[in-house]
Amino acid sequence: MYGTLVIAYLFLGGTAAGGFFAMAAWSLFFRRPSRTYRHVRAFESLQARAYTVCLILLALSILMLLWDLEYPEKALLILLRPHATALTFGAYSLVALILIGMLLVFGSLFRSHPEPRPRQRVIEALCCACALAVMAYTGMFLAGNPAVAFWNTGWLVALFVCSSLSCGVSLLLLVDYFIKDQTLLLRAAKPLQTCHLACLAAEAAFLALFARAAFSNPEAGGAWELLTSPDMLSTAVVGVIGFGIVFPAILETYSITRKECRTIPVSDALCLCGGICLRYCVIACGIQ
Repeated sequence: MYGTLVIAYLFLGGTAAGGFFAMAAWSLFFRRPSRTYRHVRAFESLQARAYTVCLILLALSILMLLWDLEYPEKALLILLRPHATALTFGAYSLVALILIGMLLVFGSLFRSHPEPRPRQRVIEALCCACALAVMAYTGMFLAGNPAVAFWNTGWLVALFVCSSLSCGVSLLLLVDYFIKDQTLLLRAAKPLQTCHLACLAAEAAFLALFARAAFSNPEAGGAWELLTSPDMLSTAVVGVIGFGIVFPAILETYSITRKECRTIPVSDALCLCGGICLRYCVIACGIQ
């Protein structure tokens, strides 16, 4: 029930939602009177690429989830016959985000007006709300299962929200780095890197709180034994803590303090690897 496809869904869905949130929030606060026309055009180019990448990842995550279902047609029943459950909340959040994402992609690709209109700002604000709901649901997807003691804590939801946002920011910064006008947005991306550091700090704090709550539960003893086994422990320490938090934080800090240096491809690639490792460790230890 919780195999490779679910791990891929949680990672891709969370990263896509985090990317949508970061891009929409950045768009809402990016434009200032001091921005030149070239900066605005470079930012619009970034928007088009970032929204497109996030939409593709979100669609892939939904396909992974449907593929994992024994009867995919049951997904329609959730939408057509809703109940007050976490599953219904997640389904409607995913559908809402993918529809809003399509609007943002088409709007950014076929924009005829250089400045954002009120309608676009409303859509971006709705995108932030739906993306936050999807990020939360990636944690609720596991925490809502009372049969697994290792997951039965609300800190898991907070951890997955921070991890998803961190991975989303990394995805956005990678897209920003590889577009042709990257030098124009170099300094404009500094505040986003600072926000990334805040996400990493919050993720570290919630990881500690989750571990404390999970392993204080006597019914989660099997998960603790698996986590402390040599193979899983190395994945948790090197992958989750090292790649997911420590190394990106060090590299992002160094990049922010340097005027021209940019270590984003390294730090953000490591961060995405850490996001995969986190979800693998949480699921593998929970279903032991």
